[in-house]
Amino acid sequence: MSKLVIFDLDDTLLCADSEFHFTKYIVKQGMLDKDFYLKKIRAFDKDYRSGNLNFKDYMRFLLYPLIGKNRNEVDLLVTSFISSSTDILIDNLTFELLEKHKKDDVLIASGALDFIVKGFANYFGVKNFLGTKAEFVEEKVTGETTGEPNFDKGKLVHVSEWCRKKKLNLENATFYTDSIHDLPLVEKCKNSIVVSPDEKLKEHAEINNLQIINR
Repeated sequence: MSKLVIFDLDDTLLCADSEFHFTKYIVKQGMLDKDFYLKKIRAFDKDYRSGNLNFKDYMRFLLYPLIGKNRNEVDLLVTSFISSSTDILIDNLTFELLEKHKKDDVLIASGALDFIVKGFANYFGVKNFLGTKAEFVEEKVTGETTGEPNFDKGKLVHVSEWCRKKKLNLENATFYTDSIHDLPLVEKCKNSIVVSPDEKLKEHAEINNLQIINR
């Protein structure tokens, strides 16, 4: 009998951060100034690790080079990025986890921009995915996001709603993540498993006897 399995994407199903490397790819394509990118990404990374990340501002930074591009252009860019970055982002554990759950109902739920999550879902042959929604007006990127980001408590809200529509029991799901930002969903799912977790999530996992997988 199949069960629901939810994967966070960055540093969980993938062995690195998709948006970080997507932005590096954008720099290589000449779409973003390298010095500007390095200054901003370091500041955002510092804020993320200290728990002070302004998620909306971070999304605006990621979307800025794509303003005015249509959906097809964005999808082609993501496909090209993934095909050129598999050695950086995908490792043996990625395929072990996907193989382990190939007969289950799999959902990839990430705070990353939805078109990036979609690209990896398509690459892995996973039909269900949730990400932070990029705004398109007249089929073109505006540089903004829509709705609540699929991040922290927002991820729990979106995944809960997705499960309600699918008539699936979230509490019985297996959830894989690396980040303390996913704590709301970790606490909701009885079978949470942490993958090379950050220090705060590792502490939570040890206290609550959650399985820990190290890459």
